[in-house]
Amino acid sequence: MQAILLIPANGSQFHLGETGLDDSSDLLHSDTLFSALANVYALALSGADTFIDLVKKGKLSFSSGLYAMLKKDSNEPPLLFLPKPTVTYSKVEDRKRYKNIKYFSLGVWDEFRDSFDAEKFASGLDFSAKPAVGNEFMCLDGELDPDPEALRHCSFRGFMTSPKVKVHTTLPEDRLYHETTVQFNSFAVDGQEYEGAYCVLFRHDLTDEQYREFLAALRIMADEGVGGQRSSGKGQFREVREVTIDIPEREAVAAYLGLSIVSPADDREFDALERYEMFVRGGGSLGWRGDSEKHRKQARFVKEGALLKENIAGLLVDVSPEADRSILRNGRNFAIPI
Repeated sequence: MQAILLIPANGSQFHLGETGLDDSSDLLHSDTLFSALANVYALALSGADTFIDLVKKGKLSFSSGLYAMLKKDSNEPPLLFLPKPTVTYSKVEDRKRYKNIKYFSLGVWDEFRDSFDAEKFASGLDFSAKPAVGNEFMCLDGELDPDPEALRHCSFRGFMTSPKVKVHTTLPEDRLYHETTVQFNSFAVDGQEYEGAYCVLFRHDLTDEQYREFLAALRIMADEGVGGQRSSGKGQFREVREVTIDIPEREAVAAYLGLSIVSPADDREFDALERYEMFVRGGGSLGWRGDSEKHRKQARFVKEGALLKENIAGLLVDVSPEADRSILRNGRNFAIPI
């Protein structure tokens, strides 16, 4: 499957708003990526409407920015991690370890599919004997070179919370607040240095010219940044790399794993959701380019890792505060078969 690696520099930080400044999304959600690319198309390429139309018609679909780990200064394929599927796990002896694990490598994902019960939407995956990078990213022994025990104490991704002071306010109270960011750090084990990246899987039916423009938009976005606090250097990537991710297909499809956030288009699509978590997106102020007193509407979306009975389409959600201003969030579905 085609994919794009968005590789940050060591120590790079990203503020990907979740519910406020004091927390940050873990993944680079597909709606954030959509908004960033639409802005690039509007300011530097053929226009936001061109990009929006490609997504709306299904000619271009993409996942959220998933985590990948790769050897630094190497062209070897990255180790991709998928969000832990939202199902019932029957073989859980260590509850603490089970709760800590958030992501599966492709090797673990293959074992998950072997143990998946399509009737009960449950899995017999064994969590006990597998190594995990930083206790959150579970993989198989053969997928990484270093000693698995050494990887337990390493991680390419962490969170940093810093105190901040509001200066553009006339209110004397609540000037102090805290801001949380995602931070990427490289680490070395047995003489080999590793780093993390966001990996975006995508499918397309684009012409050669449209595809080149899409790649150009990604490279401009890497320089301009994504998420909040870009003026202070957050949200930027040092490299955009095209890669191919081997996700083995299977003849019999029991269900689908959602790898983007999703807004079902109608009741039929909502009924296709079997196991899922929902969260609220939107609500932010229009800021200095609009009216700071007006806020985007809030909407509920299904998180990555949802289990679906069929591969639904989803839709773009209008969260604009007024009828004559169209602000869209990407709720189009990107899923892979189980």
